[in-house]
Amino acid sequence: MKLKHIILGLSVCLLTGCDFMNCDESSDYQKEDVFTSYNRTKKMVTHIYSFLPHGFCNIDGAMHEAATDDAVHVYGTSNIQRFVDGTWSANRTVDEVWSKYYEGIRAANLFLAESEGQTFEEWKYSDQYDKWMQNFENYQYEVRFLRAFFYFELAKRYRNIPLVTKVLAVDEANSVEPSSFDDVTDYIVSECADIAKELPIDYSGFADKEEGRITRGAALALKARVLLYKASPLYAAHDEEKWKKAAMAAYEIIGQASTLKYKLGDYAALFSATNSAEAENILVRPVGETGSFEEANFPMGVKGGKTSTCPTENLVGAYEMEDGSAFDWSNEEMRKNPYANRDPRLALTIAYNGMAWPESPLEVWEGGANALPINNATLTGYYLKKYVNKDISFESGTPVSKAHHCWVLFRYGEVLLNYAEAMANAFGDPTHKEGDLLPMSALEAVNLVRARASVDMPEFPSAISPDEFLKRLKNERRVELAFEGHRFWDVRRWKELDITKDIYGVSVKKQGGAVTYTKQQIATRVVTDNMYFYPISNEEIFRNENLKQNTGW
Repeated sequence: MKLKHIILGLSVCLLTGCDFMNCDESSDYQKEDVFTSYNRTKKMVTHIYSFLPHGFCNIDGAMHEAATDDAVHVYGTSNIQRFVDGTWSANRTVDEVWSKYYEGIRAANLFLAESEGQTFEEWKYSDQYDKWMQNFENYQYEVRFLRAFFYFELAKRYRNIPLVTKVLAVDEANSVEPSSFDDVTDYIVSECADIAKELPIDYSGFADKEEGRITRGAALALKARVLLYKASPLYAAHDEEKWKKAAMAAYEIIGQASTLKYKLGDYAALFSATNSAEAENILVRPVGETGSFEEANFPMGVKGGKTSTCPTENLVGAYEMEDGSAFDWSNEEMRKNPYANRDPRLALTIAYNGMAWPESPLEVWEGGANALPINNATLTGYYLKKYVNKDISFESGTPVSKAHHCWVLFRYGEVLLNYAEAMANAFGDPTHKEGDLLPMSALEAVNLVRARASVDMPEFPSAISPDEFLKRLKNERRVELAFEGHRFWDVRRWKELDITKDIYGVSVKKQGGAVTYTKQQIATRVVTDNMYFYPISNEEIFRNENLKQNTGW
């Protein structure tokens, strides 16, 4: 682990989208200095928050989805291509977060060790003292959540990793033994259960009423997600009890949703500039005011746009017709106008030919204003819409060139889908309920997601078979959570990475006034069994010989 010296550079963090993250600039402080001032202590906590991830083109200019069958990254030189072209290795890593998260973990361990018993006696007679201490006493639970979250980010990538809960000297850190995935995730679940008892539902009862801090719901959501992974095929043989535990963890949120103040909301609003205020979003990671995501994903042919993320036909084809039937390219009527009468989430997620996006109708047909042969135009026939703010413009003299962006880390819709998957696997029957303990069926949970006001898709039929239910549930999860960072991990935990091999786009041609659409394969990706887990960088293994490389690397 690339451990830093005790001196922490608590620089201005980028999390300027919510009140708690609006911190003043601070220079380096010695450990002893950090805990002699409440303000410096707060800045250290803010520093630990800054390790929370986001998915706004965070992997060498690309989104994680470009390493799945949901998207293609248009630029061949990006490191994201190593995920899919067979050049990924322990010497040529991608999404290398080992040292980043261990730096965050070490900062958390340092805070928890050194803040214990602090009372800031010299500030006791300040008018702000009671407010400061209310915040300070809660910081330990927030920091424990952050440490647990960082451990899950590591474990789902590398599987067996060192579990360190105290500050180590460099020689100690470079000789720690890895713990098993089960031990690490058991620790995370235990931490979340403990801190959920202490964390507030929100911060309205705090003097500052700061937004963006870790809540009880966030701790419960992390616990539910971790238990879902622990029960999944990649990590365990089928075990009904593990699936039941995952369902119970998700229902711990569902059963008290009104108390926790969560409810399903307008789908488009979940990814808008004001999404931090949406009641469905449990935890978001702000990145401040920026227009860089729009610059990266506005179509070629739009002022300032340079494409980057191209959704695939694999994903577009997953969106049902508005009556709940599957889209079928062999159906002549569907093929003539493939985007008519589809699940509303399609048009809220993906921009296609003829759609007014961001202002003028897209011309994705060959030779059109937003299509090949223009250099770096979409390779798939589609552009990304989700999270992209159409109000931003790069035309000279326009008033809006940047806006707030918050990446959704947890939301209530995911919790319902987690519950549905866990219940279906625990009991087989998607209509099964387990008394007062689990009084909602898997079918009811997924139908709630489909019935949200801005989506209003038909319910899954009550007579659906268990196998068909799981198949459709996985598809539902794909379209509901598209471009939120889940697909990459879902196909791995389901042990279904092989289904992501063949990549499809749509060829759009225009002759006179007639437009034709043809599905076509555009790539075949390298998929091997070792890709279920990341390789540990050889640099880290050289530093600590007790680390064990993952199989196949």
